[in-house]
Amino acid sequence: MFQQPGRRQPCGVIYLAAARPPGPLPRRSRLLLRLMKLRLLLGLAFTLSGLAGPVAAQTKLPTAPLPAGQPTDELVITNVNVVDPSTGDVEPHANVVMRDGVIIAVGEWVPAGRGVPRIDGKGLYLIPGLWDARTHALATAAQERAALPLYVAHGITSIRDVTTTRPLAELLKTYQALEAGERTGPRFEMAGPVLDASADGHTGLRLNAGRAEGRARATAVVQAGWCSLQTGPLLSPDAYWGIVAAAQEGRVRVAGPAPESLPVLEALAAGQHIFESADKLLLGCSSHEAALVASRAQALAGPKPLGTLQGCTKAQRREVLATFSPARCTALGQSLAQYKAFVMPLLVTHDFALQQDPAPENPHFRSVPAAVRQQWAQATRSRQHAAAAERSLARAADSLQRRMVAEFGRLGVRIVAGSDAGADTPNLFHGSSLLDELEHLVAAGLSPAQALCAATVAPALATGHGYELGRIHPGYLADVVLLGANPLADIRNLRQVRAVVLRGRLFDLPALAGLAAEAEQAGQPSPLGQPTAIR
Repeated sequence: MFQQPGRRQPCGVIYLAAARPPGPLPRRSRLLLRLMKLRLLLGLAFTLSGLAGPVAAQTKLPTAPLPAGQPTDELVITNVNVVDPSTGDVEPHANVVMRDGVIIAVGEWVPAGRGVPRIDGKGLYLIPGLWDARTHALATAAQERAALPLYVAHGITSIRDVTTTRPLAELLKTYQALEAGERTGPRFEMAGPVLDASADGHTGLRLNAGRAEGRARATAVVQAGWCSLQTGPLLSPDAYWGIVAAAQEGRVRVAGPAPESLPVLEALAAGQHIFESADKLLLGCSSHEAALVASRAQALAGPKPLGTLQGCTKAQRREVLATFSPARCTALGQSLAQYKAFVMPLLVTHDFALQQDPAPENPHFRSVPAAVRQQWAQATRSRQHAAAAERSLARAADSLQRRMVAEFGRLGVRIVAGSDAGADTPNLFHGSSLLDELEHLVAAGLSPAQALCAATVAPALATGHGYELGRIHPGYLADVVLLGANPLADIRNLRQVRAVVLRGRLFDLPALAGLAAEAEQAGQPSPLGQPTAIR
């Protein structure tokens, strides 16, 4: 994700080439260098499958022991049901062969020899590792300690983190420790610094910034090596168009909520790649969108822009809901599908406003740092003062947003799942809240296959990793999750994790339980009142 200025490199799940110290390449880089060689061997593997397949299918395969969490050069999962999220199909009784962290065969063939570690997958289901496409897992060192093992324990092997407040050197240490196997956590991609406006220019852009200022700021971010440009809601139209121009020049993606000062279709036509949050998209379904957006743009240009805008959007809520147009919703969905944009609904973030709180004894609270739990408790107390009318509006907005998401799914819009865990919104847990989001998507009207695709294939494509992640196919990285039941029959079966393979390491049930315990320990203060040290 980072690179030397003036040199373009493919953006990996996280590339920190410019900051990497001299010495041997990390394990992931070595694996990618071997990928072309492995692909050349696939033809031979498929040839052998025609010869050895019938014998292997009739012979009981021995299982060699494998220490959990330890790297292995080769691993075979036999007789497993392989799920393809992109098609909703299941290939039964397949053997999946993984070598050096890469899938080399899916079918009947298995390598010869009794010493190859094997897992009996009879009656189990194998899916690609899940993605959480919006997290704040790296916001603080304390949050990171609890968050990273939790993701793996829930079958989430990749995350897209939107935190950029910590020094790069700290993030580099985390990356290197994960790649070296010194710590356990998902692959992660940093979304990049948020390009937004503020009254004091604290973010680097003024509220009335022009095209040149937006373009210059975005160009600096691209030259620093970031793989995407993350926009904020307070950008002026001119600043936004400058950012988009820099993105096109640098050949990077634009992600974030659509600016308040622009209609959604204008941001889409400008080239925005990922639209985060359903709120602004719901405004795009209003028959009064043009007038409502003009009022917001006027508020931003006024003498007290932030306070005026907040009051303006609050006053508009009833009108947005009352002017919801099914025809405009369909037209918006058709445009999103035509432009091949990605939509991240973040439905789970509405639960707090809807007062759909987890039970106080929910075990997920134990892995939340004490300071964060205190903030959540304060927010919960403050919420009690919300008027009944506000709660009614929140329920109505959530209902229409779910209707909108269902229509987008019907039209083939590419939905991406994210949890926003670690943000200021209470009760968003690292790991489990992504599964909540997928269940919300199904409850809204998506099929289980569409929801699963939103956490596998779609985020891999959205971040430029569709060639190596999101599918169980020869040549792809072997980040996979073994489930006890079919998620296509019931999306809640994603909670039945039996094993996870990540970076060539196997984590069985005891190892996954150990990761959950590690996260819980990280969420508790040490006896001396200091956070638990990073291992």
